[in-house]
Amino acid sequence: MKTRNISILIILILFFITLTACDRSPKDKTPVTIAGLRGPTSMGMIRLFEEEALNSDSYEVTYLTEAAPDALTAKLLNNEIQIAAVPTNLASILYHRTEGGIQFLALNTLGVIHLVGTEPVDSLDDLKGQVLHISGKGATPDYAVNYMLSSLGLLDDMSLQFYADHASLAQAVLAGDAPYAVLPEPFVTQVVNQSNHIRLQLDLNKEWEKITSGSSVLSMGCLVISKEFAEENDDFVQDFLSQYEQSVNWVNTHPSDAGLLIAEHGILPNAQLAESAIPNSAIVFEDAKTAKDKINNFLKILFEYNPSSIGGSLPNDDFYYQ
Repeated sequence: MKTRNISILIILILFFITLTACDRSPKDKTPVTIAGLRGPTSMGMIRLFEEEALNSDSYEVTYLTEAAPDALTAKLLNNEIQIAAVPTNLASILYHRTEGGIQFLALNTLGVIHLVGTEPVDSLDDLKGQVLHISGKGATPDYAVNYMLSSLGLLDDMSLQFYADHASLAQAVLAGDAPYAVLPEPFVTQVVNQSNHIRLQLDLNKEWEKITSGSSVLSMGCLVISKEFAEENDDFVQDFLSQYEQSVNWVNTHPSDAGLLIAEHGILPNAQLAESAIPNSAIVFEDAKTAKDKINNFLKILFEYNPSSIGGSLPNDDFYYQ
C-alpha cells in the first residue's frame, strides 16, 4: 500500500510538472512579425533576419518579406504585422487610414533613384531639350523627379516618357533606347554592370539636397510600427532599434558578407548584385526624433505636388514615434 501511495504521488508530481511546463509554452510569448519589401528598404535589417533576432522567453518573432507594398499594407491594417519597412509616403497614408494607429519609427533608406545613361550629364540642367525616361508613375520617384525639374524650371523645356515598371525601363536603357533615364537600385547596378557604355550620371540624393538647401531628404523608405504594440512593448522596441542600427552599420561596412545574406533571404536575386548595389542604396538609420524635421519637409513637398500621395493631409506630431 505504501509503495502504491508513493507511485501515485510521483505520478501527481510529474503531472503538475508537465502542467507547469505547458503554462510556460510559446503560447505565452508575445507574437511579433517584422516585415519588409524585397529591395533596398529591407537590406539594412538583414542581420536581424539571419539571426532571427529578438526571439526570447517573452517574444516569438517572425521575419518575412513581400514583393509589393499592397501585401504589407493589408497585413499592417489587419494587425498581422507589428513593424515593417515601407515607402515613406505609404507610412503617412497608413497613419491616416488607421487614424494614428501606425507610426513612423525610423528613417532607413534615402533616395535609391539615380540618373543613368550613355550620354554624360553634369547637372539636371543638361536635360534641357531632352527626353527623360522614367518608371514609377504615381509613386515617389515620379513626384520627386517632377519636383526637382519644376524647381529648376526645366519641365517646359523637356519631356518625360514613362514605363510600366522598372524592369522594362532597364531593358530600354540596355537596348540604347533611353539615353537619359531615372532608375532605382538594384536596376542601376544591373544596367551599369551589363554595359560598357552606361554610367551612373547623377546621384539624385545630392541633387535633392541642393534644391532643398538641405532642409529635406529624399526619403524612399522608413520603418513603421503599430502604435498599440509600441505602447505595450517599449523595451522590445528599444532593443529592436538598437539591433537594427547595428545591422545597418554592418551592411554598409561589410557589403560582401551582407550581399550573401541578402540573396539567401530572397531580398535581391543574387549576392553579387546585392554587394554591388549596397553603396548606392543609401541604407541609413535615423530614429523618428532625429529625422522628424527632414521627413516633415519631405512630406510637405509631396503634399504640395499631390495631396493623395501622403494620404490627403500632413500627419500630426503623433505620427512620429516618441
